[in-house]
Amino acid sequence: MKLFWKLMTGMVGIMIAAFAVFGTVLLHTSFRTSLNKETENGLEEMRVLQYAFLAAAEGLEESYNLSERTVQQLAKSVASNVGDSRNEVCIYDAQGESVYPIRKKAGELFELLSGAQTANDASDSDRQAAGHEGADYEADGNCVWRLTDSMGEHYMEALARLECGGQIYYLEVRRNMNDIYEGRESNRRTYRATLLMLAAVAALLSSIFAAGFTAPVRRLSLATRSFSRGRYEKRVKPKGNDEIAGLMNDFNKMANELENNFHTLEENARRQEEFTGAFAHELKTPLTSMIGYGEMLMTMDLDQEDRRQAADYIYRESRRLERLAYKMMELIHIGKLGIETGPVSAEELERRLRRLTAARVWEKEIRFFCSFERATLCGDMDLLLSLLGNLVDNSCKACESGGSIRVEGSLAEEPAIQDGQEENPAGGAAEENRAEGGQRRCYRICVVDDGRGMPEDEVDRVTEAFYMVDKSRARREGGAGLGMAICSRIIEAHGARWEIESALGKGTTVTMYFRLMEPQAKRVRRGEEK
Repeated sequence: MKLFWKLMTGMVGIMIAAFAVFGTVLLHTSFRTSLNKETENGLEEMRVLQYAFLAAAEGLEESYNLSERTVQQLAKSVASNVGDSRNEVCIYDAQGESVYPIRKKAGELFELLSGAQTANDASDSDRQAAGHEGADYEADGNCVWRLTDSMGEHYMEALARLECGGQIYYLEVRRNMNDIYEGRESNRRTYRATLLMLAAVAALLSSIFAAGFTAPVRRLSLATRSFSRGRYEKRVKPKGNDEIAGLMNDFNKMANELENNFHTLEENARRQEEFTGAFAHELKTPLTSMIGYGEMLMTMDLDQEDRRQAADYIYRESRRLERLAYKMMELIHIGKLGIETGPVSAEELERRLRRLTAARVWEKEIRFFCSFERATLCGDMDLLLSLLGNLVDNSCKACESGGSIRVEGSLAEEPAIQDGQEENPAGGAAEENRAEGGQRRCYRICVVDDGRGMPEDEVDRVTEAFYMVDKSRARREGGAGLGMAICSRIIEAHGARWEIESALGKGTTVTMYFRLMEPQAKRVRRGEEK
C-alpha cells in the first residue's frame, strides 16, 4: 500500500474511531441522565398521589365507612385531579385484588412488597431472580419500583403501601417511558448520519493532507528516477524546515556529489581512453618502421650505407621504445609504490643536476644557469633529479639554439593557499621551519626558460600522459609525452606544490615548493605522513 493511502486510511480510521467512542459515551450518558430524571419524576408523582389519597381518606367523616366503593371514588378523584395522563394508577387491597380499576391483577411488585420478606430484607439474588432488574427501594421499605419492557413498550412500575382507616392498600403507578427510548433511537439515527458525513469530510480532508504530505516524497521519487536515467542535473526544491525538507537537502547534496563523481569517472574514462590510444600510437609508429626496415634488410640486397642507415634507424627506435618503457615503469612505480623520503642536500642536488643536463644543453647550444641556496630538503634525491631533469629537458625542447634556462633554489615563505586549492604540507610542521609571524618556511625551486611557451588553455593539460603541445617536434626530439605526467606524480608524492606559468613566445616558468627537513626525518608513502 502506498504511503498516501496509509496516511489517508489511518487518519480517517482514527477520526471515526475517536468520534464513535465519544458519540457512544455521549449518547449513553445522555440517555441514562434522561431516564433517571424521568424515573425520579415518576416516583415523585407516585408520592404526590400517595399523599393525596391518604389526605382524602383522612378527610372523610368518622361515621363514613371506608368501603371498596369509597376507595374507588377516592382513587378516581385523585387520579383525575392530581395524576399525569402518561401515568396509569391502580389500587389493590391487602389480598392483591384490584380495587381501581376493576379486573386487574397485581403483579410481581405486589408479591415482593407484600410477601413474607419485606423490601429491606430482600437480597440482591432474590430481586434478580424475581426479575426486578434495576429496582430501588426507599429506606422504610414501603415503596418499590422497576423498569419493564413488554412488546416494545417501555414502562416504569412503582408500588407503595397505604395504611388508612385500619386497612392496607397498595398504590401502583405505571408510567409510560416510550418517549425516552424513542428519543434515544432518534439520537442514534442522527448520530449514524452524522458519523457518515464525518467520514466523508474526514476522507476529503485526509486526502488533501496526505497529498500535501506525500508531495515532497513524490518529487524525491521523480528526481531519483530521473537520476537513474542519467539526468544528473535533476534536483528538488525543499520547503520549510521539517524532516522532509532535511531529506530533500540531503538528496541534493548526494546528487551533487554523485554528479561530480560521475563527471570525474567520465573524465577519467576519457583520459584512460586517450592514454590507451596515445600509448598504442607511440608503439605503432616505431614498430611499423622497425618491421619495415628489418624486412628490407632480410629481403633486399642493400649496399653498406643503406644497411647502416636501416640498422641505425632500428637502433634509435629501439632506444626510444626502451625510454618509453622506462618512463612507464617510473610512472607506475611512483603512483603505486610511493616513496621514502630523507634529507637531500641542495648543494648535492645542484651538482648532480649540472652533471645530468650538461650534455643536453651543450648539444642544443643553450645557456644554462643553476644556483641553489644551501639548505636540506625532505625528499628523494633520485626522484628530485628526475623531476628537475624532465623540466630542463622540456625547456631544451622549447628553446632554440642560443636560448637560456635558469634553475634557482632558495629559502622562501610558503605562498597563501588560493581558493579551490587543498593545503599541502610543503612548508613542514617543525617550529624552526617557521618564519617570523608564524608563516611556514619552504624551499622554492624555479625552472625558467625563454622558449616558445604554450597557450594558457593547454597549461592544465600538460600533466596528462602522452599529451604533447607540439607532437611533431616532440617526437622528432625523442619525446613521448610522459615527462610532465611523471613530474606531477613526483610533486604529489613529495607533498609539494607547483605552479606553471607560460605564454606563447615568452617562455615558461615552473615554480615548486618543497618541505624543509625536520629534525627527525619521517617516512612518506604516496604523499602522506605515516
